[in-house]
Amino acid sequence: MSEHPDPLAWLEAERREPGGSRVGFREQLADIDRLLIEAGELVAETVGPITAAFLEADHQTAQAMIARAPRVDRRCSQLEEACYVLLARQSPVGGDLRHVVAVLRSVADVQRSGYLLTHVAESLTWVHPPSMPDELRDTIAGLGAVAEEVFRGGVAAWRDHDALASTELERRDDEADLLQKVLLGTLYTGEQSVEEAVSLALIARYYERVADHGVEMARQVAYFLTGDRPPESGLDDD
Repeated sequence: MSEHPDPLAWLEAERREPGGSRVGFREQLADIDRLLIEAGELVAETVGPITAAFLEADHQTAQAMIARAPRVDRRCSQLEEACYVLLARQSPVGGDLRHVVAVLRSVADVQRSGYLLTHVAESLTWVHPPSMPDELRDTIAGLGAVAEEVFRGGVAAWRDHDALASTELERRDDEADLLQKVLLGTLYTGEQSVEEAVSLALIARYYERVADHGVEMARQVAYFLTGDRPPESGLDDD
């Protein structure tokens, strides 16, 4: 299979080699995993640079990170199409069906996380972080670090097919929730303008949501491997 499989090429290959469709199906499942991991890594690689660019008001780096967003979207769209082809052509059941469904759910987590990080970079239009108190800057840096760690953990769960990864990631995600509360408490007692306070509150939520998406990706791995339905994520309101 190619590094970036074309779903239409899959169909043509199946027409030419009908007897090898089961072997081809296994290769296609491996391809969709690879595409998901690559898209997830593209997003994970932007968390640190975006956080640093935000804290330093580095508009050039922020714009460079924003410019990467269409690349993630293309990968995610390609992956969704590949999954639909598999569902239509192979009619998977049991664990194979769960596998494809879990990938479809996880690609949405990757795509939404990319959007959230783009919002962080875009917020430099309204705020100037270098002028903020160290306490606020340190909390934002901490949020970025935890969000990156948890999201990378979700990608790693797919790479390793680790059904147990979500347990540890949920614990780390609690740290993101706590840091979000700390930042909101600082804003409540601080001297920021209303516009700046609202922007920072949103940024805290963006990071907290990126961590949530990382946890959700790991839960989907556990779902397709074990059949245990993951709990409701509550992520529809990004």
